[in-house]
Amino acid sequence: MTAGAAEELEQSLASAREGGDWTGVIGILGSRWSDLYQDHPQLLIRTIESLPPAVLEAHPRLRFAEEHLRRRSNRLPERRAYPDILSDDPDAPPLDRLAALTGRIATARGDGRLADAAASADQAVETLRAVPVEMVPTFANALPELHYHWAVTYFLASRFDDALEQFARSYDWAESVDNRLVRTTSGGASALIHALHGRGRDAARWLGRLPEVPADAWWAADAPAAGRMADAVLHMDRLEMDAARGILDGIDITLSLDFWGPYFALRAYSTPPDRRDEAQVLLSEFDSFVSGLAPEYAQVPVNAEYTAMVRYLLLLLLHQPDRAARELGSTAPDADASVVAQTGTALLARRLLQREQPAAARRLIAPLLQASSARPRVIIPALVIAAETGSPSQRDDLLQRAAALATWNGLYSAFPSASTAARRTLADLIEERGEPGIADLLRGLSETTAVAGTEALTRREAAVVASALAGLSNTEIAAKQHVSVNTVKSQLRGAFRKLEVSSRQELIELFQLGR
Repeated sequence: MTAGAAEELEQSLASAREGGDWTGVIGILGSRWSDLYQDHPQLLIRTIESLPPAVLEAHPRLRFAEEHLRRRSNRLPERRAYPDILSDDPDAPPLDRLAALTGRIATARGDGRLADAAASADQAVETLRAVPVEMVPTFANALPELHYHWAVTYFLASRFDDALEQFARSYDWAESVDNRLVRTTSGGASALIHALHGRGRDAARWLGRLPEVPADAWWAADAPAAGRMADAVLHMDRLEMDAARGILDGIDITLSLDFWGPYFALRAYSTPPDRRDEAQVLLSEFDSFVSGLAPEYAQVPVNAEYTAMVRYLLLLLLHQPDRAARELGSTAPDADASVVAQTGTALLARRLLQREQPAAARRLIAPLLQASSARPRVIIPALVIAAETGSPSQRDDLLQRAAALATWNGLYSAFPSASTAARRTLADLIEERGEPGIADLLRGLSETTAVAGTEALTRREAAVVASALAGLSNTEIAAKQHVSVNTVKSQLRGAFRKLEVSSRQELIELFQLGR
């Protein structure tokens, strides 16, 4: 909005207020809501405050809107109660009833009562569907924010398909009324959900639809957060970890609390394996952050699942694999489980394979192979692990399928941890599909280490350490590696020196395997 247009709007509101034309004020708010919300929030708040009690009583939705906008523009979290608008009057005008239901959703969500919040969101969606089609456009300015609230509720309840539908509706209504703020938030959230599922093309398409964010907009720091996270995921999936970390460093998650779970998971995943100091600091930051949340909110479905993943990734980097594994549990989720839980299981299966437990890894990923094809984030690592642990006759077909999905979605992040043989095959397949740069990156990787935290070791030292941690004797390790016992002893001594331990017992204690 230009300065002249803003001044004219303010004068129109002032003239209507001074003349006691409250119908006129309400009319201006309804027709210019998006402009006021995204460009002049304080003027909007002052205008609502000036309304007589009788007018507010007739339009209770404005109380909710004022409270929500006041807190958001002042960088405050949502209230846990909206006592003035919680009554659900079935005879109220549709927009007031939708606002009342959204107030209930916000209250229940803040209390961690996701089942109640989702039920109210379902009710709100059905209420809107029952509104006569010709009436819906009359409150188009309110629909972007309402759909957004419902979408966030579904996201927190791990109902990602429902969340995507509501985010898309929020975006479409925001586009129709030129609400750049909500286009940014809803479009970015849509991109993030696609990215978290591994659907890189869909995520990139949504990112391409986002409007330019004015640097001086009051919402410039928080509204783009979800989209920036989606962009970071796409960089990670193309093995551009430094770029991803740079994007994440620019996000203040305290301004976008609805997405703190994936934010911390991305930071944990992008922490370099040789930076234990960073992992320790991040774990402390994460635990402090979670302890500051309402316990109920910290344990809503998507937050609880991401908490387990964050702690798993960081504890591995801190040489605490048993504690890490306990965070994710040992029960494989079924094919219909949340993509977050399934992604965690794929990570755990890879870890088991690195610890030379192929049968256990195969059992974990078996249900993941039946997951929806709309979840490349799950299917691709499951295919690679199946290729490494299954019949040699199926190996090439499984890796072909993994490479095809990866190149279509731009999702290569599961490949660096694959075995050397599988990684080389995948590099060749990816190059054939037109990605020579990614193929060269994969070929340039050093031999994968068998245990997180052993990056300073040579490949053979790491393999010997992994076998020692698995309980094999020097003689058994020598037979397995086709070397002499003296060679095994020499490699163990070199590994002990680098890890600053002096015996197998200290090695075991270092990695907290409890053997």
